[in-house]
Amino acid sequence: MWSQTVSGRVNLAGMTERIDERWIGRRVRALRQARGATLRALADETGLSATQLSRIESGSRQASVGTLIELSRTFGITLSELVADTTPAAVHVISRDRRAVHHTASGDVAVLSGDLPDLHSMHLTISPRCSFPTAHHDGEEWMYVLSGTVELIIGAEGDEQSTTLGPGDAAHFQARTTHRVRNDGDTSTEILLVGTRDPLGESAWAGSAEVGLRP
Repeated sequence: MWSQTVSGRVNLAGMTERIDERWIGRRVRALRQARGATLRALADETGLSATQLSRIESGSRQASVGTLIELSRTFGITLSELVADTTPAAVHVISRDRRAVHHTASGDVAVLSGDLPDLHSMHLTISPRCSFPTAHHDGEEWMYVLSGTVELIIGAEGDEQSTTLGPGDAAHFQARTTHRVRNDGDTSTEILLVGTRDPLGESAWAGSAEVGLRP
């Protein structure tokens, strides 16, 4: 019984209705991140392996009921709360006047993407004479300059390549290479950033609202 996987729910007619099988993985990821825990830390708490948890979060592996019970105990919630029927809508719409903008001393970050597993997108406003934190992570990044100018710096210190981008310019690069952006101008720069999510469920750029842009 406890090895049975959960891949649907039973409606009032007694028929099993298929749900988004990746929802539970996204729910586990959100709860883990809310605790500020890494995959390894959660693995130590639950007795599961970090690899198993990573596959559950990505949706490539369905969790057994026993695993879900252990996860719910670790998070301090009931099993019903863990698998609550809050499957995201097929289309995630963020209207311009209702999106959440995170203000920092050096610029603004507005997340434009929803809770889907593969892509993240953000609208960044970088204040004059400020730079975005250095990052390097798996996946790819695509950047488009909406206004102002920005310097894209690729590579580790001592082996850097710098490119200046203006309105209408775009750049696409492997995010595993150390990279950062800098606004050396006297006016704010606005860029649209789209990237693939880190396979461990983390986004090096997504934490910028908490870390803040650096002058």
